[in-house]
Amino acid sequence: STHFVKNGFNPHNRQKYRCKKCKSVFMATTGTMFTHSRTSFDIWTTFISGELNGMTLTQHSVATGLSVTTCFNMRHKLYQAAAKIQNNVVLSGNVELDPTYTKINLKGTRKDKMPRFSKQRGKHRRHSTKRALPGTSHHKICLVTAIDEHDNILFKIGGLGRESAEILNQYSSHFAAHSTIISDDSHSIQTFVGDNHFNSDIIPSNGYLTPKGNTVSEVNELHSELKNMIRQKHGISTRHLQGYLNWIVMKKYLKYRLDMRKWKSEAYMETMFEQIPFTCA
Repeated sequence: STHFVKNGFNPHNRQKYRCKKCKSVFMATTGTMFTHSRTSFDIWTTFISGELNGMTLTQHSVATGLSVTTCFNMRHKLYQAAAKIQNNVVLSGNVELDPTYTKINLKGTRKDKMPRFSKQRGKHRRHSTKRALPGTSHHKICLVTAIDEHDNILFKIGGLGRESAEILNQYSSHFAAHSTIISDDSHSIQTFVGDNHFNSDIIPSNGYLTPKGNTVSEVNELHSELKNMIRQKHGISTRHLQGYLNWIVMKKYLKYRLDMRKWKSEAYMETMFEQIPFTCA
């Protein structure tokens, strides 16, 4: 609607508006990650620049003058906003597809709400006499990972346990018709390919190349980047994991498409939930 009027100010002296048709009240930041944020534009851009350069929360606190807790909340508000790049992506052409796995992590959960006994994070020695159970545990998180020849990326949490056609079919709408899926000979992936009538280029079980000379090296690079991030942060909470995947994709998006000097301003614009034009009749 273009029929709205000014409707006073909020407690922080920001202009409010009221739609004359639906009577809803909104502000210039409604629908963006700046809703309810009292942080200035300059501090937000400083924070985004720090995130692009891999700064820790303590370093953010020094650079912005905000508390570590505020910086933590800003980080996850930013990561949540970065999801729109993946939500709108459509992969086409040659698409590398290879899921990976990570452990469930309850980091940050209060003791009184912990569903199991706390486990020590980090590397552990296996029992001297017992071997690990074969196969993929249902306590592992399946991460659906795909990248096409145009550098579009899909990096999403699929579910628990080993990948299945049901897990992959959740994201079938992100694959264009007649795409060629480059993958291993996993039964679940080939079922997904058949269900959606995609073309298939399979890596043999004892090799690294498909008959056409393709690999899944770019997908494996994403997996390595995630593992390095988890190691640097001493574990990533499962409830925040998708946000970190969004941010990895955002950084790749900027790296592949823009000059580094434009990263900060582009990241600011891309992480807006909506960009709303105001036209008043």
